[in-house]
Amino acid sequence: MSEKCNLSTGSSVNVDVTKIVKYVCIAGVLIVTIVFVTNCIGKLFANNK
Repeated sequence: MSEKCNLSTGSSVNVDVTKIVKYVCIAGVLIVTIVFVTNCIGKLFANNK
């Protein structure tokens, strides 16, 4: 799904909504994974003390 916006300057901007949504979802999954892994590592080190 691509949308084109014509600006007052006459240039056109091509916005690909599906790519934006895909990369936002990938970024969200990576952030949740990083938070979960760091939390688990912290619990492992806390239990070993």
